[in-house]
Amino acid sequence: MNIKISTIKFSLIFLTWIVVSTVACSLSDNLASTQVTPTPTSGAPGSIINPTSSISTCNGLSGEFEVKVLVGPAEAVGLEPFSVGTIPFSVVTGEVPYIVEGSGQLVYQDMLVKEWGSYSVDLVMETTVTGECVDLDPTGRLDLSVEMTGEQMVEVISEGFTGEYPWAGTYSSEFSLQLIDGISTGGEGWEFILHLPTN
Repeated sequence: MNIKISTIKFSLIFLTWIVVSTVACSLSDNLASTQVTPTPTSGAPGSIINPTSSISTCNGLSGEFEVKVLVGPAEAVGLEPFSVGTIPFSVVTGEVPYIVEGSGQLVYQDMLVKEWGSYSVDLVMETTVTGECVDLDPTGRLDLSVEMTGEQMVEVISEGFTGEYPWAGTYSSEFSLQLIDGISTGGEGWEFILHLPTN
């Protein structure tokens, strides 16, 4: 009888060991085959955050300057500035600093006839514009240098007197303008008027 009881106990222990071993191996296999995918956290290190982009007033800007020049001794004849040409310009870079470049030829010929005589002007100038466009609220600003190289001839005829006054050389100036259509700046004998696209 004792032998039978011992045999039964041994069998139960052996079966329990088999069941526990089988369950342990199954759990181990399941854990090994399971892939853990971490949930991304907003603002976690390594995450990509797209910065908020702003539209630049200067990027892609283009326009032109209307140029008015008063040549010769204006006080003597009472002349007003005349439009003698335009200088197209554009921003040539797509990032800061926004570089501005432009050029054009100014040609002017005219004669003023009065009771005292005549006053004629012949002017040819090559003009370049360089500088920078700066983003500012509510509008941008142009900081520019203008250089005009060429020659002019002024002829005055009055009561038997004929005088010729040639000039050749380079004239340069610096100025700043807000990006407002129609705004102007000038100095002695010249004026620049900014024209911007309407679209």
